[in-house]
Amino acid sequence: MPESHVTLTPLGGLGEIGMNCMALETEQSMILVDCGLMFPDVILYGVDVVIPRMDFIVSRKHKLKGIILTHGHEDHIGALAWLVPYLQEVPLYGSEFTLRLALKRLQERNLDSHVKLHPVRARERVDLGEFAVTFMPVCHSIIEGFGLGIETPAGRIVHTGDFKIDRNPQGAHATDLDAFRKFSDDGVLLLLSDSTNVEREGFSLTEQEIQDSLDEVFADAKGRILVTLFATHIQRMQEIFDLAAKHGRKVAFTGRSLVTNIEVAKDLGHLRFNRENSCDMEELAYLDDSRIVILLTGSQGEPLSALSRVARSEHRQINIHKGDTVVMSSRFIPGNTRAITRVINDLYRHGASVLYEKVQAIHASGHAHQEELKIMLDTVRPKFFVPVHGEYRHLFKHAELAVSRGIAPERALILENGQPVTLSSTGIRLEEAVFAESILVDGKGVGDVGQSVLKERQILGGEGLVIVLLVQDEFGTIVFGPSIQSKGFIFEQHFSHILEDAKCIILDVMEGNPGCEAYKLEEKIRSSLRRFFRKVLERDPIVIPLIARV
Repeated sequence: MPESHVTLTPLGGLGEIGMNCMALETEQSMILVDCGLMFPDVILYGVDVVIPRMDFIVSRKHKLKGIILTHGHEDHIGALAWLVPYLQEVPLYGSEFTLRLALKRLQERNLDSHVKLHPVRARERVDLGEFAVTFMPVCHSIIEGFGLGIETPAGRIVHTGDFKIDRNPQGAHATDLDAFRKFSDDGVLLLLSDSTNVEREGFSLTEQEIQDSLDEVFADAKGRILVTLFATHIQRMQEIFDLAAKHGRKVAFTGRSLVTNIEVAKDLGHLRFNRENSCDMEELAYLDDSRIVILLTGSQGEPLSALSRVARSEHRQINIHKGDTVVMSSRFIPGNTRAITRVINDLYRHGASVLYEKVQAIHASGHAHQEELKIMLDTVRPKFFVPVHGEYRHLFKHAELAVSRGIAPERALILENGQPVTLSSTGIRLEEAVFAESILVDGKGVGDVGQSVLKERQILGGEGLVIVLLVQDEFGTIVFGPSIQSKGFIFEQHFSHILEDAKCIILDVMEGNPGCEAYKLEEKIRSSLRRFFRKVLERDPIVIPLIARV
């Protein structure tokens, strides 16, 4: 009788922050844990989002029993819209709040008919073919997140999802260590654990500490308070509404994603406010500044977000008043720091005071620090360990941390996207890598922007463009041109002599190659001009010669 086994194939989220997606499969069944996107680096000019490669999943859709969503952040649900068109009524499992957020994204693209929603509750167990999944509550910067206890033919697997261990949890927002402990009592073959904050020592700040710090801000503020945060941080929003009521203020909110998530959370009973501590944006004109709180989007300096438009004096309803206090209650995501600091500087120019994580304790990370990661390792006590959700250095340091808690060094594996690993009751082995290079989405184009296009965009952004237009008659005589236009290359009025010299080079090429075919002339002109611009200006623009014959 063949030995039972299960193969894990990471398709995103290992070696990077975001785009979390992992397939678990046996001979007969497959489940997918999360299907997230990643926002592009600044070097990905024009790219909207980055998503996992879906080929692996689509080729096995006949045995896909369900997609498990650990929580509702975009890096865990955002790529569903690009996967579900290739599937038919795929079951989605997750908390009610998570599924409602996912459904909103799918409805925007008229894709809601492609999925079947299966809301689950804390500690609920669901059978999915040869798998069974137990949903264990975790504390994170979004409500109703789950870690997963996965029963497979080869043994038990624990997937923490994104989590932290709050030492003084507020309400039901706690990581259920007892559930993790009970699931692990019969032995856990493998632990997959969040690595995002492994470099941070100690414990993360508790939500109670953040609430106390915000309480001081409310007590000290004389004018309006503007709060920007992640649009999914419902628990923090509730704290803002509660503090507003305590200090005699009313909360208004603006920003499409913020309004949508507030509506969903209020409908499900996760957010409680009334007319005593809230108001519409139109009512702000009739309230004294000392009674106003405004929730708005833009915590990462996004150019079109509400806060960025306010900072540029471009918002239709809000202008900064001297004496306003702006609270940026979120962390600076790497890559966004320059955009965020630009917004902060603009706010100061308009007379506001700005508070952010580096100057005051107004944000607590949703990811576990080192001591919390140790608690999870000690609770689950796995045989094998694979760090997930992090850049390579995070995975490496988390593997070292696991070894320090008793995991054998050869059993702490560092995987990257596309590296499958097969587990059985007796051991573990690496499989041949699968192609898992991410896909770039630009507008309606999916995967059509590759390295060659990106390289051209980088050159255009750094060096500019030169277009040469020239018309010949049937005898090869030039009847128009050469005309040269530059975009992003030089200021033509100051460097007109450079372009005149370039025209002379073009004429020399034409005279030296009589009767030459147009495409060959274009290539000679391109190479000659590039050499000339490199020599004279030390610049290397894209050169596009266009020769027409009439």
